[in-house]
Amino acid sequence: MDLPSKSSHTQSMLVFVVVFVCAVLVGSTALHVRWDKTQAAIQNAESTQTLATALNSQAESKIRIAETILTALATKHRLGGHGDAGARELSKIATAHLQKLGELDGLFMSDANGDYFLTTNATEKALNNRERAYFLYHQANRDPGIHIGQPVRSMTTGDWVITLSVGLYSQTNEFQGVALATLNVDRFAAFYRSLAIAGGGVVVLAKRDGTILARSQTDADTYLTNISESPLLKMANQGVTEGSVTLTSIVDGVRRIYGFDASEKYPVIVAVAMPEISALAAWKQRALTMWSFALIATLIVVTMGALVLRGMRRQSNMAAELHAAHLSLSTANKTLEALASEDGLTGLANRRHMDEWLDKLFRQSLTERMSFALLLIDVDYFKLYNDKYGHLLGDKALIEVGRAMKAHSRKCFDLAARYGGEEMALILSNLNAEQAFCVAEKVRASVEQLSIEHHQSPHRGLTVSIGVVAGTAGEDFSDVEQVVRAADQALYAAKRQGRNRVLLGSF
Repeated sequence: MDLPSKSSHTQSMLVFVVVFVCAVLVGSTALHVRWDKTQAAIQNAESTQTLATALNSQAESKIRIAETILTALATKHRLGGHGDAGARELSKIATAHLQKLGELDGLFMSDANGDYFLTTNATEKALNNRERAYFLYHQANRDPGIHIGQPVRSMTTGDWVITLSVGLYSQTNEFQGVALATLNVDRFAAFYRSLAIAGGGVVVLAKRDGTILARSQTDADTYLTNISESPLLKMANQGVTEGSVTLTSIVDGVRRIYGFDASEKYPVIVAVAMPEISALAAWKQRALTMWSFALIATLIVVTMGALVLRGMRRQSNMAAELHAAHLSLSTANKTLEALASEDGLTGLANRRHMDEWLDKLFRQSLTERMSFALLLIDVDYFKLYNDKYGHLLGDKALIEVGRAMKAHSRKCFDLAARYGGEEMALILSNLNAEQAFCVAEKVRASVEQLSIEHHQSPHRGLTVSIGVVAGTAGEDFSDVEQVVRAADQALYAAKRQGRNRVLLGSF
């Protein structure tokens, strides 16, 4: 190949490399930005779901208090009726409960005609509730349990209130009226607004039939809107009692990340929602920064490529340019070679490095008749740990296990490696079976003493199971595969025997 052709070929290769590096920069940035967005969405979903669980417990508590009081009043009425003496006794009980617990806004009892004979608000005694939906419900149904009604406006204050009612029935199951407790909707809404969810988030308390009971952001039509067609509510009614989902609100058309928790005792559900645009605001800022760096890096690469091309056209500088490129490539290769032998998460040796080390040690044992050992280590119930605590804590747990292994390995003599997933390996040179077993027991105890919480494990903490084999090449085993197979069998035997233990295998 003549010099002009050779130069042209070299320049074409350089252009290809520049394009390839730019493509790698853009592609890796796009993948990282996408991964970061997924993580941001997961974190926001987890936080909203946790808050929804807490608020669901708060709503259940208020309903449970009302149910307890109303049941007591209904029982007292069944026994004594609502004559003058009975009405006074019922009024006394209602007032005492209201003052003592302080959770309800009012307690009321009406007869079969809807006329009040007991109220904690004296101005309401002259009113009648026979047209109210909750009254008609109890009149038509002999349901002894509590009924959670749609919010209505109070006849006296005009405020929106949630109605909690219990039917009054005689010993022969004849309808005799209704016992009613009310919860002020504005108190719920004010409390929800006080949570100051980032980005103008929304909290909704609703019935499973789609009736909105309380909402942090309200307008005149809020409590007249039914959300029974919401995908979130459909999930809850199909048995998914808690979780998160991203969807567009039926009430105001805003797309949000929802975390929800449905009560298992009452037909209510609490949802905490954060606008997707607000939830991802921090991610967008990070994405902008990453893309800016990628753009700058791409411009640098392109500029450098142009400069190199110009330099390559100058015959006098060609040798210097090639030499500099060779030195740079050599340094990069050395760095990559070092990184290629290490697990990126735990800092332990990776599987390839482990295989090479074990093969080298086997051949040394075969020549020098030296004993060595292999420990296969498995983190117990690690999938359950990830499902319960999340992959971030799962990664931290693997790092801690790796540190415990390194603490009991001898530098330059032993090798701690990540075998794959939650499985680790420790290769010990110049040790017999008894010594190797002692090292394994120390590793197991060290992990247990970390006291990492793991409620999904019967041991209530993070533990490891270890299979141990030791011997001499050519005498106790014939090849490396036999060593690994024996250690693996010992490991699975330890797991079958209850985990969190060390088991010495045989060949």
